[in-house]
Amino acid sequence: MFGFAILKHLGENNPEREFYVYERNPEVFESLKNKRENPYFFKWVKLPENISFENNIEENIWEYDLIIVAIPAQFVVTSVAHFKEKLKSWVTILNLSKWINNKSLQTIWEWLEAKLAWVDYNYAVLSGGMIAGELVEEKILWADIAINNREVWEKLETLFQSENLKINLTKASTKSVELFGALKNITAMSIWYYMWKWLAYSSLGYYLCKLLEEEKELIKILGWGEYFEFSDYSLGWDIVATCFWNSRNRYLWELLGKWNSAEKALEVMKAENKTAEWYYTLAAVAKMIDRKEWFEEIKKLVNILY
Repeated sequence: MFGFAILKHLGENNPEREFYVYERNPEVFESLKNKRENPYFFKWVKLPENISFENNIEENIWEYDLIIVAIPAQFVVTSVAHFKEKLKSWVTILNLSKWINNKSLQTIWEWLEAKLAWVDYNYAVLSGGMIAGELVEEKILWADIAINNREVWEKLETLFQSENLKINLTKASTKSVELFGALKNITAMSIWYYMWKWLAYSSLGYYLCKLLEEEKELIKILGWGEYFEFSDYSLGWDIVATCFWNSRNRYLWELLGKWNSAEKALEVMKAENKTAEWYYTLAAVAKMIDRKEWFEEIKKLVNILY
């Protein structure tokens, strides 16, 4: 869903450029190629003509200067690492998903660094209050792009920046932005828990502050300094969007309330071709805070799920 929204935006925002798309699902690929539409989402939307479709990524991936990875977080590293021998020197890999590996407790950036040892590449992550439906409908949105190469960031800004999408070069590191993007989902889910308990909005504000403090401590545990700015789009804006809009992460929490079973809720989402990354992130966080006395709000979520 989000990959399709980004693709539409990039094609329309850069009519002079050509974008090549690879999709491993045969049904989706054929629909994109023959009808220029997604078979599951936004069926009234057609992709622009400067989008081409690539069915042999193995042969041609060495040609690309920029690879945008728009797939579920748990598959990003293995998918990119599969092509590491064929990647162009100093290719830019732009990742659109965030998570914390529930075994190694690494972010995608850290995990990829280990898998792509000895490969020269630039890594960037895009994060913010970006809902796929709003991007398709050309609502005003904001996003951070984190990368340690200013020249490459300027090129990415040119590709993405438009009248409705504002791009910021964040001061935060790629790891911090990935942590913000992953952890804010847990904050949003806790707020939804309290909303369903019919707490007053002032109470929600109190619990939001408590959760932000717990997130800040989680980032310290993960060894990434003191940087924690609610004004970053990848943290504050994304929390608001996830809490109060019809996001996938909110939807999973609603299903949990309906079915009272994580297994059943995930089954329903899979049938609808949707994923919610916070479920996997929470498993990693549960491992991090095990036997620690603090983190009472996050522990409430862990107890509800597990």
